[in-house]
Amino acid sequence: MADFSYTTELTINASADKLFAIISDPTQHPAMAGSDEIQKITVTPAGPVGVGTKMFADEKVMVGEDSMELTAESEVIVCDADKKFVFRTTPAMPEWPGRLDWTFSLAADGSGTKVTHNVEIDWGNITNEMLIGLRDNYEAIRATYVREGMDKTLQN
Repeated sequence: MADFSYTTELTINASADKLFAIISDPTQHPAMAGSDEIQKITVTPAGPVGVGTKMFADEKVMVGEDSMELTAESEVIVCDADKKFVFRTTPAMPEWPGRLDWTFSLAADGSGTKVTHNVEIDWGNITNEMLIGLRDNYEAIRATYVREGMDKTLQN
């Protein structure tokens, strides 16, 4: 069960293959991400993105009124052409036994494509006091940025 989750969706006047090409190209994520937190993404290995592809995102993350610069590692765990793209992020934190999954699902909707964007965070069995504080106060200091950023991502 997720400790935090949020889902937003929007029907976009474009084909699933065109949208999937953008969503599944991590180098386009800095321009696509509505949070404006992603500064740059490096992908390895070079070549087509698929399950197992690693992404390293240089980010400036907002936490309450403050920001912190970090590099987060993600791995593509689902890459189902024109249907679903999921990556699991390992935040750059003192410990991370949990799960942070970002999902984009696409489905035909009239003449466009409904894009559903979801995040799920499972903090796991954390013991670090800073992370416990972040988890316990996530709604107040981080959740609004996540929700607003995800909504804007689909608008972008």
